[in-house]
Amino acid sequence: MEDTAERPAVPEDSERPVTPPTAESEQEDVAMQLRAWRERSGRLEALLARKSARLQELEDTEAKLKRLLAMAKRSIDNSKQDIAAKDAELDELRAQLAKRAAASHSWRPDAATRDPKRVLHKIAHGSALWCLVEYANESDVDDAQEFAWHRFASAEELRAYAARASGEPIVLPELSLTPFESERARRDLKDEIERVQEEFRRYRVRAEITRKQKDAEIRKIAETDVSSELQAARTQLRRLTKSHAEAEARELEWRRKFEKLTKDYEKLSGTMGETVVREKEALEKKASDGRSHGGHTSTTNNSSAVGPDGADLQLLRHEFAQYRKRALNAVEQKEKELSDMHAQLQHEGRGPPSNSSSSRAMSTAALRRMSSESASSLSGFEPPNATTTNEYLKNIVYKYMTADADEAGREPMEAAIATVLNFSAAEVAALQEKRKQAQSWFW
Repeated sequence: MEDTAERPAVPEDSERPVTPPTAESEQEDVAMQLRAWRERSGRLEALLARKSARLQELEDTEAKLKRLLAMAKRSIDNSKQDIAAKDAELDELRAQLAKRAAASHSWRPDAATRDPKRVLHKIAHGSALWCLVEYANESDVDDAQEFAWHRFASAEELRAYAARASGEPIVLPELSLTPFESERARRDLKDEIERVQEEFRRYRVRAEITRKQKDAEIRKIAETDVSSELQAARTQLRRLTKSHAEAEARELEWRRKFEKLTKDYEKLSGTMGETVVREKEALEKKASDGRSHGGHTSTTNNSSAVGPDGADLQLLRHEFAQYRKRALNAVEQKEKELSDMHAQLQHEGRGPPSNSSSSRAMSTAALRRMSSESASSLSGFEPPNATTTNEYLKNIVYKYMTADADEAGREPMEAAIATVLNFSAAEVAALQEKRKQAQSWFW
């Protein structure tokens, strides 16, 4: 402190001016030195006073720290004593708990075993069942959970132990999976996850493709020239209108042809019908006369009389079989022509009704039945009238076979054949009805 005090500047001997000392100058020098020493002593006193105050403050702080240190030591000692006491108590409790658990727990439950709260797991090992049991709390205040494994010899023993639970009955869990079953289930679930992921990936790809297609369609529609489409639609409409007019003209022409053929059919039906009725009545009269005379003749005469008619009947059957074959071929050809015409009309937009094909099928079936019934009815002709009937039927069949392919020209001859072969009125009406249904598409 004293060394750091300011000292008055004393000029060096070399710097002092070389003047002879005087009494006044000496007094001034002494006075100046005195003033310098006074100032220096004042500063030193101030520094000493501050140092003393600082030392006093440090001493007070040291005393406080010593008191705090003593208190901390006493507190640490007390804490150590408490910790040691608690550790000893804890060790004692742990020892008691271990002793109690060792004394009370056994793999096989008995009367001393605590009551169960729930059964968490059930595992089959050999012939025994191992269950992880959660015990019921003995005190309502204690919320600690205690678990233990128990071994049961049978399911009945397990149910008896579970029945000891108070309150709601315990629901026993299912058997846990074995390691092999768990691994298999894990593999199955992994395969299922991979399959679902693959399906999702495919679905996402399809959805992306569909979205791109829709976007392309939207762009195409947006870029389409509406006026050009309208012009194309108008052109197509004119073409369809022209086709419609042509189809109506063809339909009108076919209708005129049909009406003409219908008139010819009615005319021929009237002429041939009267002739057929007269010939039928004559044949029936001759047949009745032949049956009355045949009762008075001998068996030998009958045999000789029947001989030529039987030969004619066989010949008629043979000719009719050939006719039937050709008639069926003609019918099939007609069906093919009608089918072609039906397809053409449908292509032109004016197809026949939907029941035309079924009507043609019914007409064909009726014609086949008519031919089969005609063949069977030939065997019922009476020998006395066989020659006349065979000749008449032969002429009709000949005309039918040599007629044109036009179906309207053959209808009168078919009516005559039906009359000769004794078709009933109901059968003739049914055939006409089916024929009308087959021809209804012209209208």
